[in-house]
Amino acid sequence: MGLYELFVGLRYLKSKKVQGFISFNTILSVLIVFLGVFILIIVISVMNGFQAQIKDKILDVDAHITVMNYYGSSKGDTIWEYREIVKKLKTIKGVVTTDPYIHGQGLIRYKNNISYVMLRGIGTKGGMPAFVKKFITDGEKEFTEKSGIYIGAEMARNFGIKMNDVIEIIVPKGRLTATTGVLPGIGSYHVTGFFKTGYYDFDTKLIMMSLPQAQELFSVGDIAWGVGVKIDDVYKMDTMASKITSAIGFEYVTMTAEEKNQNLFYALKLEKLIMIIILFLVIISAGFTIMGTLVMVVMEKRKSIGILKSMGARPRSIMIIFVLEGFLIGVIGTLLGVLFGLAAAINLEAIIKWLEKSINAFGQQAYDFLKLGIFEKISIVPTNIYYIDSIPTEVKPEFVVFISIFAVFLSTVAAIFPAWSASRLNPVETIRYD
Repeated sequence: MGLYELFVGLRYLKSKKVQGFISFNTILSVLIVFLGVFILIIVISVMNGFQAQIKDKILDVDAHITVMNYYGSSKGDTIWEYREIVKKLKTIKGVVTTDPYIHGQGLIRYKNNISYVMLRGIGTKGGMPAFVKKFITDGEKEFTEKSGIYIGAEMARNFGIKMNDVIEIIVPKGRLTATTGVLPGIGSYHVTGFFKTGYYDFDTKLIMMSLPQAQELFSVGDIAWGVGVKIDDVYKMDTMASKITSAIGFEYVTMTAEEKNQNLFYALKLEKLIMIIILFLVIISAGFTIMGTLVMVVMEKRKSIGILKSMGARPRSIMIIFVLEGFLIGVIGTLLGVLFGLAAAINLEAIIKWLEKSINAFGQQAYDFLKLGIFEKISIVPTNIYYIDSIPTEVKPEFVVFISIFAVFLSTVAAIFPAWSASRLNPVETIRYD
């Protein structure tokens, strides 16, 4: 490629004053590429942030790896020898904590309210696991009271439960038998503390108590339904699960947090994939706009192309000029999209707050002027649905690079057909009729 192809390509990005529509299409092409890259970076950064935050909150509360008996095994689905398993697990390099637990479902009754809850018994009387302590917002950070339980702050707010209030918990009691089935077990407990994990399902439905309390409530004896394992590197869960299975025996099954919550993670990945496809279609539409723009540029520049060819310009040079135009449109639009997209993704929380403030200020003034009554403030990201204190964003450099390369590549490819058409023009015919 010579310098003159670059010079002519830059000149052809703008049109004559009398044919300003062509230059408008050039601007429109750059704008569509810009919007596609800009929106794609912001949306994918937010979705990456949401996925990472949800995953982190689940891993904070739940075990990284869970050890259980095979369902339907001769020992049943409970672990009687959980103390021996804990000893074996503590000898494995990379294992940080091991906590036997009982996890079940039940109902709570408080005043006239009855609701479904999840119950988890973990730790001992006077010994609360460290990962549970960090979520306690009110109350002692130990299981000190025989009838004391900890509930989510959101559950307390929803039902109006206060510290030291008494609630009843109803659960299936004992083991399933052919003669009596399952009998209900009822216990009364004092609320001795609140916790807040930041994960909505846990904070509205989970009740925490010590393992001995749960064993007594469910009337199952000195057993655990599983052993929760925390490891030092969450990116090695699969490897560690294999090491644990080898250490404790293949009569037990291990399950990672991702496997336990695979439906949630699959839904998040599918949502992200659909959004990526939709937004990439925006960039593809920019390719068609670029193609249409360059076809019109070729029509406008027919005489100029004829003069260039009559002066000795080869078809290859003419083709390079118009391919270069598509490339330049892609580079300019992509560069602007990346710069503004990264700036918006990094400062998205401040932008959202400014938008909310502006919308609410305008809405309040409109309601006051029209005397429509009380204006309810609008929240762009309602916390009662997403349950987040801020907009999570995570910019992945490799994805930004991929978007940029794809946008420039598509813009360049879109210019090939108009460039090929221009290279095949007959100089004599173009000059004669123009």
